[in-house]
Amino acid sequence: MEHSLVAEAEAAQGCFKANDGKGGFKALPFIISNEILEKVAGFGLNANFITYLNMQYHLSIASAGIILFVWSAVSSFAPIPGAVIADMYLGRFIVVAIGSIACLIGIVFIWLSTMIPGARPPPCNMKLSAEKCAPPGLRHMAWLLAGFAFLSIGAGGVRPCSMAFGADQFSRHPKERRARILQVYFNAYYGSIGVAFMVAVTVVVYVQDSFGWKVGIAVPMGLMLLSAASFLLGSGLYIKDKGSKQMFCGIGDAVAAAVRNRGQQLPAKTEDGVYHHLKDSKLTVPTDRLMFLNKACMISSTKEGAPSSNDGVDGSSNERRLCTVDQVEQLKSTVRVMLIWSSTIFLALSMNQFFAVPQAQQMDRRVGAGGFRVPSGSFAVFNMATMSLWSGSYDRWIAPALRRLTGNPRGLSMKQRIGGGLLFGTAAMAAAAMVEGARRRQAVAGGAAMSAFWLVPQFALAGLAEAFGVIGVIEFYYTELPKSMASWSMALLYMSLGVGSLLGSLITKVVQEASRRGGKTGWLPEDLNAGRYDNFYWLLAGLGAVNFVYFLWCGWAYGEEGKNVEWEDDGETESPMA
Repeated sequence: MEHSLVAEAEAAQGCFKANDGKGGFKALPFIISNEILEKVAGFGLNANFITYLNMQYHLSIASAGIILFVWSAVSSFAPIPGAVIADMYLGRFIVVAIGSIACLIGIVFIWLSTMIPGARPPPCNMKLSAEKCAPPGLRHMAWLLAGFAFLSIGAGGVRPCSMAFGADQFSRHPKERRARILQVYFNAYYGSIGVAFMVAVTVVVYVQDSFGWKVGIAVPMGLMLLSAASFLLGSGLYIKDKGSKQMFCGIGDAVAAAVRNRGQQLPAKTEDGVYHHLKDSKLTVPTDRLMFLNKACMISSTKEGAPSSNDGVDGSSNERRLCTVDQVEQLKSTVRVMLIWSSTIFLALSMNQFFAVPQAQQMDRRVGAGGFRVPSGSFAVFNMATMSLWSGSYDRWIAPALRRLTGNPRGLSMKQRIGGGLLFGTAAMAAAAMVEGARRRQAVAGGAAMSAFWLVPQFALAGLAEAFGVIGVIEFYYTELPKSMASWSMALLYMSLGVGSLLGSLITKVVQEASRRGGKTGWLPEDLNAGRYDNFYWLLAGLGAVNFVYFLWCGWAYGEEGKNVEWEDDGETESPMA
């Protein structure tokens, strides 16, 4: 099926003899290879990095986890300004190029910390005498954080723009063919992320464990160099759209107009002629949802009188006080979606399994009679494998079965998929608590080390949380937000993950300090056997259950999905589709 679509799409390119020959499938290898190599480098660095901070920088497991939570949060917030800069000013090509180079510089900083002795504390065995190991000094942390800063800047450029830039390459195809071509592209894009993750947490982590950190971080650095080079080499083949301020300014105008006119009274009857709208717009009156925002486009709300015409161009001061019905509906869609957004923050806590790596180090990781030990950071492959298998089989086998049960053409509604992701995330925390409790009891009793493959259930559940929650969230944003804001779907996702990571860092710090009161060891000490990491996981599971109840309320308050105005580009204006 996909091959026929590709062939059909390639044949369609013959219709574009008059253009400059840019874009299309010939540009995709450079874009997707940039994404694959960047993801292998990033995942390979992140999967095992808590071990590097612990063993080389002499940070406790809890402190290293906090640093990684904060770094993850900053990297998740960075796509917001990245998306603004790309869409309003520089365009996606320049932002992705800058992001790729920034990622390369960041990994170079991290690699140099393994090569330059003065960039990290003096060598010391944290496993034998952690209390005797010198903590990192200011210059050591400054060097490390400089690398993290460049990596976060790079994430801000690549994450929100890479997928959309690939889709831009088909902007000159006929609209009816473009939708089918993008189906193939999105499948290839998501497939590349899954492959990249599995390569990173197996091959790259194995190199780090077997050949040391100098070689182990040099590999991601080399991959990132190839990633940036491959993207820049394809520069002459790309369609490079320029930034536009229209969407952002439109929503900003709607907010400003609603605030200015907040004291005005809405008309008793909603009818045409009362509200300011674009010429030939199919939507001449706003919807009844969030009616207080309708004041932003009320003609009667201006003190100077009504505009001379409803063509969106007026010389009076009303032009600065009014916005259009279209702009108000865009703002309404954004406000309603943000309600659901607030309930998805917990997903980051279930996806960031930082403490699973030191757990695996305390367990038996041998496979077979040969004594091969699975690297502790490689168990995360079960997360991505579960997500990839479930996502790949959902449309083909699972959705048809669910369709017969629910009567929903999607199988599950978008809100049901998000709710399922939150439940699986909570279950992952509960599974982690049970496994850690059993591991600790067995270790304290002096028994044989527990098999590390008992960690597989929590990783598999986290993978299902991602397959349901994250993909459901992206689909929800794309469907419910105006199409002019489609590129913001990924940015909103990363923003929720960023808030979740900050929340995880805060919870870790509070638990660490509170459990140490009275001179106690605390829940999160360096020695896992002396702590109560299982209680920490139970706390997260409890918070997940509370968050799920909050999500149910948000879903009820949101109302029926699929009822927001749908938007399409139509010349110089945006009109709702009938």
